[in-house]
Amino acid sequence: MLRLDWNALRVGDHVLVHDAAHPALRLVAGVVTVVEPSSGSNHVDIRLTAAGTGNRVIRPARLSVHNDPIEFDQQCWRCARQD
Repeated sequence: MLRLDWNALRVGDHVLVHDAAHPALRLVAGVVTVVEPSSGSNHVDIRLTAAGTGNRVIRPARLSVHNDPIEFDQQCWRCARQD
């Protein structure tokens, strides 16, 4: 996610996150729960809702997050790797 889009996230926004806990870095639906303004990129906490793993809150790197609905016109090495 571009920094401008990342810093525009607000609590309640829906996103998709490449789950670092999954070997294939699958995309998992999530909801922004905390936004802490910071110089550069904000600190953002996201609650993941993956089937079978329950809910958990993570603070991912912005480059592992996509808007939901996803826009595949941007280059994402994680998405390209899944082809």
